[in-house]
Amino acid sequence: MTARRFSLVLAGIIWLAVALRIASRGWHWIQPYFQPPQWQLALLIVSVLIGVLKARTVLRKASERNIGNLNRVDNKNPLHFLFGWLIIYGKRGTVMILIMIGLGIGLRHLREIGYDPFNVYGFIYLGIATGLALSSLYYFEAVAKHSES
Repeated sequence: MTARRFSLVLAGIIWLAVALRIASRGWHWIQPYFQPPQWQLALLIVSVLIGVLKARTVLRKASERNIGNLNRVDNKNPLHFLFGWLIIYGKRGTVMILIMIGLGIGLRHLREIGYDPFNVYGFIYLGIATGLALSSLYYFEAVAKHSES
């Protein structure tokens, strides 16, 4: 496997792993309060739909931009096997990832100090997780499209 293909696989796995972690946390937050068929079921459906829309629009463009950076990964450089995914994300993508991490930390802190009286943050997390999980597929599709070079 080349550094480019490995970096694509790793980029997709990272998005999928983050999605699973965020979904786990979101589901944990809503589970004690989730009693269908009340408003929580409708909010769950809305959050998943928003995640699907986000995957098909914003995150698709981001992943296409990132995949466009693939030619910067040098198959002959052994370090690119380890850090090629950072090259694929680029400076803009890395900054956005850091901002998202900061926002996640902020949301968790706000929730811990009681700023989620209606337990909405769990639904937000589930929507984000849906979008990330679906958009990780773009990386895996790119792996299939790119031949060993």
